[in-house]
Amino acid sequence: MTQPRRPAQLKPDQVEMIEGEADTATTSELAHTSAQAIVPLGTVRQEEDDVIKRVQDLVREEGIDVIAESWMNSHEGSLPGTLWRGFLLSEWIRRFPDEADLRYAAAKKAVSEDEPEKLDQVLSPREVRTKWDEVFKGNFRGDFADVLRSSARLTDFMGRVQPTWIVDDEHELATEVTRRDTAMLRVSQDFQIAGDRLTKGGLD
Repeated sequence: MTQPRRPAQLKPDQVEMIEGEADTATTSELAHTSAQAIVPLGTVRQEEDDVIKRVQDLVREEGIDVIAESWMNSHEGSLPGTLWRGFLLSEWIRRFPDEADLRYAAAKKAVSEDEPEKLDQVLSPREVRTKWDEVFKGNFRGDFADVLRSSARLTDFMGRVQPTWIVDDEHELATEVTRRDTAMLRVSQDFQIAGDRLTKGGLD
């Protein structure tokens, strides 16, 4: 249940290529180092520079899904844990656009009756996915706080109408994150916490 069945996964030879001679022996170290390659936050040790470049080259050649699984078990308040949640959200929107659009439309209908002023504050699923597409190209230098705010608003927006996210263990994106009780609302909170840590310089 904890691992989505993606078309590509990190192979042993790819792990070896990333690690090289750098000190990334544990999964946690690989998760954090690879996350820094995607969104550099200025906390990379000099000895990790070669690893960062190898991760970026791998993402450019084969896509983000080959490295994303290294973030799967990371804490929600960390950079890799945040990227894992962004990956799940963007993949859900990409693979199930009709479902995402239906939930978004239902939320718009509900909110328009009670809080119409909030409609202009929430981007559509496709717009949020576009932001994550830019992040996952690697070496993102844009406004990551804006990406997190937009993701938090969208998931909170949809979660108010349907707080669950994935309800079937056999779903291809069934993970501990997406299968939690009130998962859509909880991932919104995760994005908010990450955004707060980012502004305080504590997201790493």
